[in-house]
Amino acid sequence: MDPNRIVILGAVRTPIGSIGGGLAPLQAEALAARAIEAVLEQSGVDPAKIEYTCMGWVMQDPRSPNVARNAALAAGIPSSSPATTFHENCASGGAAIHSIFRRIRLGEIGLGIAGGVESMSNVARYLFTGRIKGQLYGDMTLVDGLFGALTDTKVGKGELMGLMTERIVERYGLTREEQDEVAYRSHHNALEAWEKDLFDGYVVPVEVPRRRGEPVVVARDEGPRPVTREELAAARPYFKPEGGTITTLNSSSVNDAAAALILASEDLAASLGIEPLAELRGFWNIGVERAYMGEGAFKVIPPLLERTGLGLEDIDLFELNEAFAAVLAAAFKFLPALPREKTNLWGSGISLGHPVGCTGARQVVDMVHQLHRRGGRLGVTTRCVGGGIGSGEVVALLE
Repeated sequence: MDPNRIVILGAVRTPIGSIGGGLAPLQAEALAARAIEAVLEQSGVDPAKIEYTCMGWVMQDPRSPNVARNAALAAGIPSSSPATTFHENCASGGAAIHSIFRRIRLGEIGLGIAGGVESMSNVARYLFTGRIKGQLYGDMTLVDGLFGALTDTKVGKGELMGLMTERIVERYGLTREEQDEVAYRSHHNALEAWEKDLFDGYVVPVEVPRRRGEPVVVARDEGPRPVTREELAAARPYFKPEGGTITTLNSSSVNDAAAALILASEDLAASLGIEPLAELRGFWNIGVERAYMGEGAFKVIPPLLERTGLGLEDIDLFELNEAFAAVLAAAFKFLPALPREKTNLWGSGISLGHPVGCTGARQVVDMVHQLHRRGGRLGVTTRCVGGGIGSGEVVALLE
């Protein structure tokens, strides 16, 4: 038994709801609490033994400051156990996992919860004026927090991530057809995974209360659909209407979801008598040019593998988050040995969705279970990050 090994004792996620969809009535805190409750229940871990909780949340607002703390308490974790919320854009859920890993490795704790949450349906509109003398009079404009979070104000005159990603298209010589094929495979892989029950059990249903009658139960991802190649080809470029290639159909969607994992030292897992699901073998972050932020999803792979002593040929399954189809299409050009037949086999951001603060944790949760259900042993999860970051993990089943 390796005293430095960090293992995963539980891994669950909620279904991923479409913006304005089935999960929209729930705030981020309620979604996060549901994921934490479910991972405790499925793992058999006593909530009183949780020593720390970390959650990622990008589009934070004052209705639940430090959502990790509020959700942990709502899920029955004692008030003596602290919590921290992370904002690292699309890597926020991954950052929460990395933090719990470090705390265990450093001997600060033995057992912790990590995860991520986003309710993009409930992102506030902001009024940034009215606190200083010169703004006592006159009209004031509300700013859409959702569009703001999806815009990099430091690139050009301020650009939506999709417009920035047209730079990736140009840099890597990507065609519209290549991108549409990524989107097509994403949807149909996700549908196939649902049809084969590969999400069963660990995607936990969420009850959504109604003013009258019984709660509505959301039990399945709302994004995947049987899109056709003809539909994809007919979609008009959205971010760059003249000469662009990125459409709403070959981009990730806007979503609501939460995910949670329980991490522990291998020694502690043995003392609790709990069989680990997997090992978190390692993780890594890099920086890339912010105007080419999509490169982070694939440029992080070589140093991540080097750090864990692995090669591309050792990995059984990959998930590179599809913030845009162009990201995955470029990955295949940057890493020609990246096997398409092992990549995003259950879909990703285009089909499942991209609830940004949740995505990193969602990817690791899915990877743990997909390795078990597809007969693999080693998996890599990565994502690009607004501002110019790449983030990723290596997950391994125990031998």
